[in-house]
Amino acid sequence: MNTPRVVSRLASGLSLALALSLVSLRLGAEDFSFHEPSARAAALGGAFTARSDDATGLFYNPAGLAFLSGFRIKTNVMFDNRGISAAWPDGGRTWRSEPTEFLGDFALTWQPFKRVTVATGLFSPFSYESYWTPGWSGETAVTRNRLRTLSFRSAVAVEVVKGLAVSAGLDVITSSLLYRHIIPFNLETYPQAQDIDVQSSHALSGRGLGFTAGFLWKVLPVLQVGARYQGSVTIDYAGSNVFERILDTQGASVPDPYLPSRAVTSLIYLYYDTQDVTGRLKLPEQIACGLAVTPAPPLSLYLDVQWNRWSGFGDWVFTSTRTGQDINPSFTPDYQEFYGLALDYGVQGQALPLRDTRDIKAGLEYRPFRYIAVRAGYARLQSTIDEAGRAPIYPDLDRNVCSLGFGYEGPLFSIWGDGERVSDLSFDVFLRYASAVPGRSTYPGYGMTYGSKRLVFGLGVGLVF
Repeated sequence: MNTPRVVSRLASGLSLALALSLVSLRLGAEDFSFHEPSARAAALGGAFTARSDDATGLFYNPAGLAFLSGFRIKTNVMFDNRGISAAWPDGGRTWRSEPTEFLGDFALTWQPFKRVTVATGLFSPFSYESYWTPGWSGETAVTRNRLRTLSFRSAVAVEVVKGLAVSAGLDVITSSLLYRHIIPFNLETYPQAQDIDVQSSHALSGRGLGFTAGFLWKVLPVLQVGARYQGSVTIDYAGSNVFERILDTQGASVPDPYLPSRAVTSLIYLYYDTQDVTGRLKLPEQIACGLAVTPAPPLSLYLDVQWNRWSGFGDWVFTSTRTGQDINPSFTPDYQEFYGLALDYGVQGQALPLRDTRDIKAGLEYRPFRYIAVRAGYARLQSTIDEAGRAPIYPDLDRNVCSLGFGYEGPLFSIWGDGERVSDLSFDVFLRYASAVPGRSTYPGYGMTYGSKRLVFGLGVGLVF
């Protein structure tokens, strides 16, 4: 082996990857769709539409699966610290939300006939969570919110003519969300020295069906193009709104229309009643187009452009299934008049004026050896929201994102007997870092400045039989 030449090739690959990852770009962040379900694609900035040459292509462009023979399985896991900070412009305390996420997915593909592949898999296309420091300035808007979606995708891919494949697939999506915030409680007729904090908690879930389609064309041995369409999915949520605990009632009491007096704690429990609630969100329609170029055998370049119709997403608003007096029959009109309290908590939440976006993703893969790949990538994502709409519910920010990764794709030998080759193995790791440019909000009542830092580590393992 020519050792100096090997070392030189490896150093060149690492230098290219490092240079690509360190270039600073002013980026936007679609926080609902920040997650990349493939470790390999995450290292490439998410630019995988025109390559799609392992089982995780099911999530990026199922058409590429038509070129994959045999039976394949691949699973990926990601660990994520989603850090957000908020502070008032005139200084003072900085509030933080730092939930840790663990996400995973898997994909199975099988080619029963030449040029025809069927596949199925499970992944999380959209997710979000914030969990703010107790007592933070935006607690009347949100103390915690979380969105989870889980998509079970089944697809078929067919190579219709040599080098050109098409695909179609169905998504069965389940989604859940959590929303908590503080409602300041006081009385018009018997005002308390200070507001009493009541925590309102929503938990809802829903389901929907989606459609995906794609094509991939191997134009030349060094050039591939691909595209993917994903239809929008409307999720109708149903669940409950409970008032879980009361903060600092100080043992106060007030007069009662039927009793000598009533503890404020008792009045709060009388006033607030558990609600069945509904909500609706629309997961965005997406169109992605990709280009993959191999200018020299060790080097491949990838570019994706993706359109996302976020403007139809809907509002983070949840409505009681009951109206008027039915919201709480126990809190009669006599009580409402006596205490100056209307049954006005049947609708809670905030508007989310999201806008359509166009994302640009780019990646580089360099193979210094036959089975080894070094990867790096960028993602340029347009922000879904402007300063006027940047509410505590969803303070989407501009940020710089860079990624690095490493991969092995080669034979797996048995550790028993004569070391027989039993399958092909793929192993991918990546590190993704995002540092946000501080973003100011002019949302009424919540004109804070937000910041964010985010670190994601992930790995993927696949087998080919």
